[in-house]
Amino acid sequence: MDNELYSKKFAGFCEMLISNFSDINNINSYIASALKLVADDLKLGLLTMDVVIPVSVRVPQGKNVRYHLYEASEYEEEYKEYQFLTADGGRINFQVHPILGYEYDEEDEKHISFIVKIIAYVCKYVRISGYEAMTPFMDSLTGALNSNGLMRNGGILFIKNDISEYASVFFNIKNFSQFNREGGAKLGDEILKKYSIAINSYIQKDELFARIGGDGFVVFIKKTRVDDFVDFISKMKIRANTKRGPKDFEVMTSIGLYFAVPKDNIGNMLNYSLTACKYARQSKNTDCVWFREYMIDDDAREKEISYKFYDAVSEEKFEVFYQPKVDLETDSLGGAEALVRWASKERLIKPSEFIPVLEKEGTIKDLDFYMLKHVCMDIRSWLDRGIKPVPISVNFSKIHIFNDNLAERISTVIKEYGIDPKYIEIEITEMSDLEHNAALKEFVDAMNKRKIKTSIDDFGIGLASINILRDLDVDCIKLDKIYTDRLVEGNDKDYIIISSLVDMLKKIGKNVIAEGVEKTEQVDYLKKMGCKYAQGYLFDEPIKNDEFINILTSKKY
Repeated sequence: MDNELYSKKFAGFCEMLISNFSDINNINSYIASALKLVADDLKLGLLTMDVVIPVSVRVPQGKNVRYHLYEASEYEEEYKEYQFLTADGGRINFQVHPILGYEYDEEDEKHISFIVKIIAYVCKYVRISGYEAMTPFMDSLTGALNSNGLMRNGGILFIKNDISEYASVFFNIKNFSQFNREGGAKLGDEILKKYSIAINSYIQKDELFARIGGDGFVVFIKKTRVDDFVDFISKMKIRANTKRGPKDFEVMTSIGLYFAVPKDNIGNMLNYSLTACKYARQSKNTDCVWFREYMIDDDAREKEISYKFYDAVSEEKFEVFYQPKVDLETDSLGGAEALVRWASKERLIKPSEFIPVLEKEGTIKDLDFYMLKHVCMDIRSWLDRGIKPVPISVNFSKIHIFNDNLAERISTVIKEYGIDPKYIEIEITEMSDLEHNAALKEFVDAMNKRKIKTSIDDFGIGLASINILRDLDVDCIKLDKIYTDRLVEGNDKDYIIISSLVDMLKKIGKNVIAEGVEKTEQVDYLKKMGCKYAQGYLFDEPIKNDEFINILTSKKY
């Protein structure tokens, strides 16, 4: 049956295309075969197709390629051009030449336009179906492989190649949250996309690159190329758009490395390099760490701490210990610092074991308020028993600082227990980052309005120590233990520096406390300098509430 709606040639043309929709790699050859069925009727001399694909993670260098879909023995030089845009900003251009000696009329052009539209649709469909097939295995933002894609493609890769020739490189972008704070999520997303394109353009066909959520990435790369790759990702400049126009951003990374061994597996490669990267993030000396066997046990302990934390909070397994602060002018109790201990069934877990884990996960914020609440409960109990309290300092992690409601939350807890704010002091570790210091100033000002004291802990180890004194109206400065230790080393320079620092702090109206005091010689030096308070094992180690009450009642040292 041939009529205006149907012809055997056109049906054959369509059938040839439709039957091969799924064959992405050979679609151009199928188009060429289909065109042979209608070329005579179309008076087709030459049909070329230019495919322009923009830069992306899938195609890091972009693509601009010409395909000859049909070519007769002779054809006219003049041609008709048709252009179609793709959703990703690419385009498909067709150039149609008639056979030699023929000129297309208006009716011919309608037929040609119809055919190339069908071909363009098929090409778009094939690309989309190819992307859809990969969707479960691709990261939606950057187009890199996701964890599923890494496992799938890694399985294929290591069937063809010896796994022991590869290394796994896991890396995180350092301080990525700063990009989001500067330009919002839009800027952060743009940096992630361009960063991913740069990484993908570096790796070779027999290597793999994946984004494992957030700012975490992993590459399975040939061992012979690891050193060069580490250099490549250690510091990279990314140009991205901001509200003020394009700007270059320096992207630096924390890197974990693992070299695969014979009969290894993808799970080990990923987990071991991730574990090494965790150590790199915590290290103060290096941004690149090789995996070592002992890290497995440490990682298991971290996971155990994370798993048990909220149960320990709900069961009140965290205990408040108090370490006295001694007034050196009167040799009496001048205050105390509240320190946390984790009383598990097996043992008393030291803060050095669990606080870094909670800091990293952000759950330290919950522990800080737990401690504030229990300190307020203790003070309330002392008052109810007729025992006069001393100011108690409670440590708050610097990760709180960007919480605009922090001061109000702290004030609410104190009011809940009916406590005079003069009995609470909030200690925050000194920070060298200017953006943190700006947020810290806002917090300190908000606390002053609520008549709650603040102090800077570990003063003197950051880069901005002196500068923050001008901007922060804190009540107390706590000198880091490194200064106290130097007082007994017999170095005149150290004494001059420390005494000058104490004198300066006093002149600008700050109470000064020296921490880590363990020897009487240190006390003698501190008294000569006019340092107001001291804290350390020479006076008392951190003690439980019951023992501290005995000191509260006498207040003498």
